[in-house]
Amino acid sequence: MHHHYTDYIGYSDSEAGGRNYDANDNENEELEIDDNLPIIDKIQKYIKSDIVIQRLYVVREFSEVLKVKQEDRFNSLDMLLRIIEEVVVTDHEAVIRQALVEQIPLVSEGFLKEGGDAGYNKVLHSLIPIVAQLTTDRSPQVRMSAVESLQEMARLIKHSDLEPHLLPFVKSLVNDSTEEEHRVQAANLFHNLAPVLGQQLTKQIFLPFVIKLSNDTSFRVRKAIAGNLGNICQTIGVEATTEHILPTFIALSKDDIWSVRKGCAEVLVSVSQNVTPIERYSKLIQVFESFVVQDPSRWVNNTAFQNLGPFIATFDGSQVTPKLLKYFTEMISPSSNRFPDSDLVTHCAFNFPAVLYTVGSSRWSELSETYFSLVNDTNWKVRRSLSHSLHEIAKILGPAETKSSLLNTFNLFLQDLDEVKVGVVRHFAQFLESVEPSLRENYIQILNGFVSDPSKWRFRKLISKQLGNICDLFSLKTTLTNIAPLIITLLNDSVSKVRNYAASGVGTLISKINSTSSINGNINNNNNNNSDTNSSTAAAHEDLSAMGLDILQKIKSFSSDATYSSRQIFIKMCAYLVDQIDIQLFETHFLPLLIQLANDPVPNVRLVAADVLATKIVTKDAFAKNAEITTTLARLHNDTDTDVVYCSNSSIQPSSTTTTSNSSTDKTTTTESGAVDTTSTSTSSSTSTSSSSSSSNTSEPQQQQPPATVQVESTI
Repeated sequence: MHHHYTDYIGYSDSEAGGRNYDANDNENEELEIDDNLPIIDKIQKYIKSDIVIQRLYVVREFSEVLKVKQEDRFNSLDMLLRIIEEVVVTDHEAVIRQALVEQIPLVSEGFLKEGGDAGYNKVLHSLIPIVAQLTTDRSPQVRMSAVESLQEMARLIKHSDLEPHLLPFVKSLVNDSTEEEHRVQAANLFHNLAPVLGQQLTKQIFLPFVIKLSNDTSFRVRKAIAGNLGNICQTIGVEATTEHILPTFIALSKDDIWSVRKGCAEVLVSVSQNVTPIERYSKLIQVFESFVVQDPSRWVNNTAFQNLGPFIATFDGSQVTPKLLKYFTEMISPSSNRFPDSDLVTHCAFNFPAVLYTVGSSRWSELSETYFSLVNDTNWKVRRSLSHSLHEIAKILGPAETKSSLLNTFNLFLQDLDEVKVGVVRHFAQFLESVEPSLRENYIQILNGFVSDPSKWRFRKLISKQLGNICDLFSLKTTLTNIAPLIITLLNDSVSKVRNYAASGVGTLISKINSTSSINGNINNNNNNNSDTNSSTAAAHEDLSAMGLDILQKIKSFSSDATYSSRQIFIKMCAYLVDQIDIQLFETHFLPLLIQLANDPVPNVRLVAADVLATKIVTKDAFAKNAEITTTLARLHNDTDTDVVYCSNSSIQPSSTTTTSNSSTDKTTTTESGAVDTTSTSTSSSTSTSSSSSSSNTSEPQQQQPPATVQVESTI
């Protein structure tokens, strides 16, 4: 097979080589890679090619050497190392050297895995020096990649080898008085290597270097030191940061060159997190003020303001002065807007919850005007940020203030653009938790609106994820009358992701029905209702009891529905219910129907039943020795469908012993509701059992899921 290079790197001939080759052009043949060659032969053939793209292609395939036959692997790696040393490291194209430095950590892992002590020595004495050398390459991109790769290499070698084999190189960079760029790279390496070196070595070796370079005559070196102080502070801890880094930081914050001061403004938060509260209060507030009040550079001003929210969040609430809070609120007011082109408003909105959390609800009056100014901002990205955090603000302020201050904002966001609305829909139940119970019912109509809108399946999905929490927000009567029909509707949704998430909320509904003593006996045949209530209360209880039984029946009827996707969703409900409801209740009402579905005529239904029985039900102590389940699984082991057999055997795999066993198989199916539906037969049993966080496997068609993995769905 010949591989044309444009497929691999993703841009066209004209972009890569300056010529536009016709598909039928004979010269095209010369640009192809012969993929039939063994990997080492392929590398040897093309590594000295005059065509840059061919060299790039094979360099990016270096790690493929790790896939050659076991007995040839070390020798192949050895040959590759010679090619690297003799040819690639001196390639005149920066893109080749950058690709090389990105591949070396993978090649090093191969040497360590295959070569024992000899392989380790190759990494230590050959590959690390190559990466170290490339950290001072003439190309900025190569230098940047090399610094990152050297961090990876440092993680691969023994900690005891760091000091003798890596640090002399860093020291030589620090002491190179002629090459400014070498000292800049030393500063970058401090940042990258400190977490690998750990507290002791960083304090002992890097700290003196940091202090030395902070006084360097080159402003580029001082700028690099300033911008890289963050990891040093976090590695050496509060005591050493306060004693050694803080004086250096303060000195650099007064540097004559604005870019050095900007570097300090960028790491203000990291420094603040790692100094004592007294120093934070007495010294760093002054540093911040010098950036925003006295500094003539708008770049320094702007960077400091961007970091003000996180800076405030490093304080104990009581230490945040009214003046500091005023800087936060005034940085977006039109009268003091010195940065018409900046995104300070977005930063303010994003950081608002952290600032309010730090200072507490008692200081809401100092912040509320700014908050409502942000709520009414014309930029939808600002409103989107606030929409996603509104529930956090409500939780901090509590029900009374939420009622008077935030309900109107919640209502506004519900009518905003979809990009804004999604934030409040995603956290609908969490916001309502902070709303007085008497006001919550006003929002049931809104929920109905989302559920009945056929064009907005993503909103229905977000509501489905919260059904368990939504049930907890309302009285039994409201839950049965208004919320249960929503759940039934969502369980019948045309989109499988919506149905799958809805399945996770059913347990809360059933538990709520079962928890009322007057209904308890009717559902689980364990009648212990001793109440001697008056007749009207008894009648109301009977009505609710009848309603509850009716809803239970509707949920159970999914098991015998004509559409196979409804029968599947019943099985997925069972995967959750076994953890969510009383085990006897499950055994009485749901287990028989689940076992029945293991005999379903549709293989896709049997497949899900097999998976849930094998990975969830049989792992429960109550059902481990249940003869009916054992017999059913034995029958499924001999099913005519190979996928059903595979899923039924999940219980004998090592992972199945835990309650979150996650063996699963996806089977592409013909949907009953059109192209929008992607019915996954992977069971939802493999996820967390809590109704608020459970998520079922929701692979799209044609994406085969490997066994024993849990796929967590990405957010909207």
